[in-house]
Amino acid sequence: MKKVFTLLVAAMSAATVMADNYTDQLNIRINGMEVASQEATISIDRQDNGLYTLQLANFMLGSEMPVGNIKLTDVPASPKGDATLLAVTQQVSIEAGSLPGVGESDYLGPMLGIIPIQLRAEFTSSQLYAFISIDLTSSLGQNILCTFGDGGYQLKNSGFEDFHTASMGSATSDEPNAWHSFMSSTGLFAQTVGTVPHTFISTDTRPGSTGSKSVLVKSGKVLGFVIANGTITTGQLQADAMSATDPKNCSFTDLQNKETDGNGDPFYTTFNGYPDSLAVWVKFKQEEVLPSYPYATVCAVITDGTRYQDPEDQSYTNYLAKAQHASIESNGFVWQRLSIPFVYEEDKNGTAVPDAPKAIHITVSTNVAAGQGTESDSLLVDDIEMVYNCGLAQLSVKETPIVLEEGVYNYTVDFDGEVSVDDVHAVSSARRNSIIKSLRAEEDAAVATIELISNDLQTSKTYNIRLRGASVTGIRNIAADGEQLNDGGELYRISGQRLNNAHQGLVIERNGKGVRKMILTK
Repeated sequence: MKKVFTLLVAAMSAATVMADNYTDQLNIRINGMEVASQEATISIDRQDNGLYTLQLANFMLGSEMPVGNIKLTDVPASPKGDATLLAVTQQVSIEAGSLPGVGESDYLGPMLGIIPIQLRAEFTSSQLYAFISIDLTSSLGQNILCTFGDGGYQLKNSGFEDFHTASMGSATSDEPNAWHSFMSSTGLFAQTVGTVPHTFISTDTRPGSTGSKSVLVKSGKVLGFVIANGTITTGQLQADAMSATDPKNCSFTDLQNKETDGNGDPFYTTFNGYPDSLAVWVKFKQEEVLPSYPYATVCAVITDGTRYQDPEDQSYTNYLAKAQHASIESNGFVWQRLSIPFVYEEDKNGTAVPDAPKAIHITVSTNVAAGQGTESDSLLVDDIEMVYNCGLAQLSVKETPIVLEEGVYNYTVDFDGEVSVDDVHAVSSARRNSIIKSLRAEEDAAVATIELISNDLQTSKTYNIRLRGASVTGIRNIAADGEQLNDGGELYRISGQRLNNAHQGLVIERNGKGVRKMILTK
């Protein structure tokens, strides 16, 4: 039997919920330039009304400039897979913090007054990934972007700035951290192929790079006559056969692989994203042009974390998507940026694929064919990036389509009748965008706002649709308290959507006189 309890707002406000604290790395950029990386703690508190409070306490710009406590309240939430998405832009005053030895007047935040702060975050019980954008362009000409944690949407060491020494017997080579080549390989013939170095630190970086290094991948000759393609992978190389073309010679990823490399890192890369494409900079030179085998290759496969190998030795059903460029030309041995789209299996043939990504397997090689090329082919690689698009493909209100124009985000259309949030239909043009809809009433119109957030939270776009002549269905149309209404009692969600009957959870009840109260239904 459904029980309905009338709650006093004051009593609800008095209830407390323990906040969850997350400690992770906070990276700070000012106008796009990284200025600091430091450990920080962010707390998230679920309020009694279903909204959230997020606080970054004692925020510092580096080690010298105390800013204060950034606190956002009444933050709306929506589901995002197994996580909860928080997204809001608020006008906020940053309060003084409580750092030992720092006086209240030493904090920068209170001097800034009310400033706009944008939050995009997702969290589970164990992990928080967040962007906090502090807009100081009007006062200081600066935008401060704080990135908290790692959401698993990009690759570690994607710019090839960090290296460690890998060894096989007495032979050594420089392998980029989180990447692996022959000197960290496994298999019956690992000792044979691992004696020749294939990876090197290079200071030749792509145009416009903010880094100082790239990785040089070179082919080599083993046993005096077998060409071993220069190869790096996020997984592990396996050398288990004499013939270069045998699929027992491969790269593979398996989250059950317990081995670690010379830097103590696993032979896999965990991954949570649904990227639209992969971008990478390469510079390729085939020492002697072979018309039959002139191409280098890049291949990325998003998997469920179970074993996958490249080249494939069977028909695999454990991957979600693949991005491959198997025809990388020398192109005069100059840097070239490749944009490689991911092809998702569910789009290609409708077959069942894993529900969620768990790992990504990437292989980069000096030749698309095993054992081909020449002895000294070279491939420079720099700045691999997963690209997540953000945008709308279709938008309509009830049966009225909105004709979208590139780069236009504000529209006005004539509309007759009532409209609710559920009447606004938005379809993303990119994969796994989060779509947040809201509706507000103005004097002569209803205004629908659609915010899109890219799968990696990095990008957002906001569309505003002014429905001239429309009225809003929901609590935003409720008359002032005491005004006599013609209809009887009604129930609404907190968002303003009218309910036909009582639903479990916190709702708003309006009686025939327009008097409103919060009730909790069980």
